[in-house]
Amino acid sequence: PSPSSYFEKLNLHPRIREVAEERFMDGYHWDAVFAASKALMNYVKERSGSDKDGAKLMYEVFSRTSPILAVNDLKDQTDHDEQEGVMHLCVGAALAIRNPGGHSFPEGSEQRALEYISLMSTLA
Repeated sequence: PSPSSYFEKLNLHPRIREVAEERFMDGYHWDAVFAASKALMNYVKERSGSDKDGAKLMYEVFSRTSPILAVNDLKDQTDHDEQEGVMHLCVGAALAIRNPGGHSFPEGSEQRALEYISLMSTLA
């Protein structure tokens, strides 16, 4: 089955689903990825109150030592490592997924687009 047949079965974050579903189902897979990545950035800005964007936003908001948004209680080394890991995932999403969509017209498989959208949902 094609990846499109799985889209509706995914339990995507509502903010991601709202911007990506119609685009993806209409065959605009990479427009859906770009929309999902922008939705993630906007969601992080709203939740954090930060006016930064892209990688700078993610470094500030998910900082290992003084995060605006903590993903756990930051009570031990493992928690701090997890916080830093999420920060790097979010920075990677900004640099490797959102930025190419803003500066060019990325292409790839429908499967990869679905995976990227799922990642944006997970991070949200």
